[in-house]
Amino acid sequence: MSGREESVRGKATVSPEVGPTSSGPEDLPVAPDGVAAADGLSDGAGDVAAAGDVPVGAGGVAAAGDLAVAAGDFAAAGDVPGGAGSVMAADALPFVASGIPKSDGPLVASSAATTAETASAPQGGSWRAQQELWGEPRWRRWVLASSFARLGGTMAPFALLLAGERATGSFAQGAWMASGYAMGMAAAAPFRGRTLDRRRLPGGLRPPLLAQAVVFLALAHACYFKASLWVLLPLSVVGGVVPAGVVAAYRAILPALVPGGRLEAAFAIDAVLMEVQWILGPSMVGMLALAHPTLGVGVIALTGLSALVLNLFLPEREPLPGPRVAATLASLAPFFRGLPRLLYLSSLAVGVSWGVVDAALPPRLVQVGSRPEAWGALTALLSAASAVGGLLYTSTLKGRVTLDGVILRRCMGFLALWGVLLVPLARVTSLWALGAALAAAGLFLAPQAAMQATLLQRQLPDGRQAEGFALSNACFALGLGLGSGVVAVLLETAGPHGALLTAGVLPVLVALGGALAWRSRV
Repeated sequence: MSGREESVRGKATVSPEVGPTSSGPEDLPVAPDGVAAADGLSDGAGDVAAAGDVPVGAGGVAAAGDLAVAAGDFAAAGDVPGGAGSVMAADALPFVASGIPKSDGPLVASSAATTAETASAPQGGSWRAQQELWGEPRWRRWVLASSFARLGGTMAPFALLLAGERATGSFAQGAWMASGYAMGMAAAAPFRGRTLDRRRLPGGLRPPLLAQAVVFLALAHACYFKASLWVLLPLSVVGGVVPAGVVAAYRAILPALVPGGRLEAAFAIDAVLMEVQWILGPSMVGMLALAHPTLGVGVIALTGLSALVLNLFLPEREPLPGPRVAATLASLAPFFRGLPRLLYLSSLAVGVSWGVVDAALPPRLVQVGSRPEAWGALTALLSAASAVGGLLYTSTLKGRVTLDGVILRRCMGFLALWGVLLVPLARVTSLWALGAALAAAGLFLAPQAAMQATLLQRQLPDGRQAEGFALSNACFALGLGLGSGVVAVLLETAGPHGALLTAGVLPVLVALGGALAWRSRV
């Protein structure tokens, strides 16, 4: 998906199946203000078609894989949408003129309104763009509310592991509880997200946040009184089901709160903020566990209630129009075509690796002569390094639209580096060395998460944004559950160090496979 581009004078044709296409080099539309030349050169005021990072001019940009045409209602398969009224789709994803998604086909990019806002967004340096974003009151309120909603999810795996060990006397059974929580969330998230797409947001988040508080209070009491795994495991699964889709719903309303030209920076900052949650969440669990291992589970209930109150200060987004889709597995098929399929696989790979690390590091710390509660501090270190990496990535965004191919190549490279740098965790034998390995890997975590979110938002139709983001969260949660399950199985045979050897395998395989698959289509 490099940005080799070419545009010549001619006329666009429209296929009834896939929207605007061209039958040859003479059939392509021309921007009214100029002609975009090949190899990234541009001609004409305000209309640019570039090969890498495409600045958004007054006339807008239309860039797509090996072809870009400026300022028109022409959409092509491959890279970033640009120019008012134009929409792009990737790989097998069809596209239509003026950004109106086909209700009966695979997914297309988000609305033309967002694209039009992108075209008119002011240019400036990366720090200026961030300052303008933080100057938006709605963005600041969104950050506060979404942070409390996410905090419980960052606390849950470690909290359940420690509370389960306290209740049952076994880290393996605590790992099963963390796995059950993740699997419950993975199973419910896409369909919960679809339900939330049909509701006013964030008002529609009230029932799941209240249910989260009730379930985790019950789970904290069950762990405190040392209930059996047969009680704790079902409660853990329900604890994953009830808040499923909530985090995705916050991301789904973000385009309604932030101007389109600042969305890429918003998603990048959001990835950094997510790492802040991963610093705070496990650290809080570790500190609370010093008093009692079950306190972390009880605090998760309070985070949901806090988000519920803060939602009152956010504007309501009305449900977007669109046909109702039956809640079946077959209805999810359009999400697994083209570029979204690769993005969801990446989320799964990161989830598996994180699940392995999250479940295997506490007993590994015991092996190297430390305490399992130290995992909270190590998680904070990893997330701090990830936040630094995210900030460095954000500093490269200068109010320009980056082509999908460029973002994807970087994303796959960072995913591979994350996996490779997890391997030393199984070999080093000191607390400091474990921290250094985690910090090195963490540098690449937030940037690739930001890139995934940016690419995914461009592919999802307006009426299924919460569902699409929830499916990404479900893939991560499924991976988290699988990773925890792998540790639960290997802990008694291969030991924590043997389980950790599996952490980096899937990210590297997905990154290599994704890069090769994408290269083969361009």
